[in-house]
Amino acid sequence: MPPSVCVVAEELGFYADMGVDVETVLIESSTDQRDRLLSGNVDVGVTAMDNLVVWNAGGGGLRIVAQVESTTPLELVARPSVVGMEGLRGAVLGVDAVDNGFAVVLRHLLARRGLSTADYTLLPVGGVRERWEALRTESIDATLLGPPLDELAAEADFVSLAAVEAEVPEYPGQGVVAGPAALKAGGDGLPRYLAALEAARRWLCDASDEQVRELLSRGGHGPASVRAALRTRPKSLVPSPAGLGRILAMREGLGLLPQPAPGLGDLYDDGPLGAESNR
Repeated sequence: MPPSVCVVAEELGFYADMGVDVETVLIESSTDQRDRLLSGNVDVGVTAMDNLVVWNAGGGGLRIVAQVESTTPLELVARPSVVGMEGLRGAVLGVDAVDNGFAVVLRHLLARRGLSTADYTLLPVGGVRERWEALRTESIDATLLGPPLDELAAEADFVSLAAVEAEVPEYPGQGVVAGPAALKAGGDGLPRYLAALEAARRWLCDASDEQVRELLSRGGHGPASVRAALRTRPKSLVPSPAGLGRILAMREGLGLLPQPAPGLGDLYDDGPLGAESNR
């Protein structure tokens, strides 16, 4: 499901108010997303902020320009026959990519239970929809799923083994990433897009739970997605330094931090968001 701020911006006309026309493109993998951003095929993407650590390794033109969820509502879901985390020894785990995105927090969850990379296999199968399909057809044994797919999995008797939101609450939610073309365009398209998201964020924080529930349901969110959106309403679009630091520390602990290690300036650009706030 699209982030709640994006749904609100569309449903309440904030995009139109800011004079931007938004076309949403669904992608099948983070690799596809990165390539589209770098080529200028798309202007911005909504993605796991960890992706930037690898995408910009050795220098890169992609930058996080906003954070649209306070944390990440993902659950590690497994086939019904899997008993506890120990049941994942020898298992095949579906991921988008093996060394970036949510694969990193998945490795972290497993390492906390004493499972090393030799105890399981990571299999790239694509985005969350593709991962759910692979789990449903038993091509994999477990994967990370978010609303509403985690709820569909529970209804089909798949088991939840761990929740990122509970175990690593400071792990940041999804971010808006801008490509080089959008960052260097020199116009106000990107700041206006972010201004629409900021208007939506303020509405989400000021509205009652019932108002949010009614609007998101109208925008296509099911009950599980609405509950997750209510829990992860961002207090600010500015990415959390603590969250970005947690990503880097997690990678360092797993031996997955690229060298030279990126700094916050290699991941986040506050220019577009700041430009609109100063209008």
